[in-house]
Amino acid sequence: MEKLLAGYIEKFLNTAAENLNKTQSVTTGNLLDSLDFEIEPTRTGYVIKFTALDYYKFVDKGVRGAGRSGKNNTSPYKFKYITPSKSHITAIEKWIIRNRLTATRSDVNRYGRTGRERKAIDPTKGRRTLAYIIAKSIKKDGLYETGFWSDAFEETFKDFGVKMSAALGKTITVDLKQMAEQVQSKKGVKIPT
Repeated sequence: MEKLLAGYIEKFLNTAAENLNKTQSVTTGNLLDSLDFEIEPTRTGYVIKFTALDYYKFVDKGVRGAGRSGKNNTSPYKFKYITPSKSHITAIEKWIIRNRLTATRSDVNRYGRTGRERKAIDPTKGRRTLAYIIAKSIKKDGLYETGFWSDAFEETFKDFGVKMSAALGKTITVDLKQMAEQVQSKKGVKIPT
């Protein structure tokens, strides 16, 4: 029974990782590395606990922008302010460095001025300006929904009840919506036996 559960969960996490890679949502790999699970036997069955960095839900469901129009109007999450924080700008700046992007004067002219540019763009200042412009755009327009987690969950567990019933020799009814909510609550998914 535990092997069957572990097989499902590993398939789910592998599918989630594949979905992340397909949507090109991996930059540092921290989210991928954080995907894990633990199975705890109880008197009445098992409890499955999933671990992932807290921001997985923003990548999965997307985030609505703080501006009037956005890329994602169905997300339960929303940016409150258009102005990016220093940590957001720093994170984007690290992404720019990892991807070896450079800011040119034409980029600054095309995508907006912050009032801090000089005639000759110093690579560090230009990178910081570009990071600010990108971060402000993200906060204004929001982030697209990737569905990496929820799509993997639905795909992997669609026949879970049938397979569990066959393994146990008795009928088990599985409510995928309730299971998905338990996963997101981080309290663990209860599987009766």
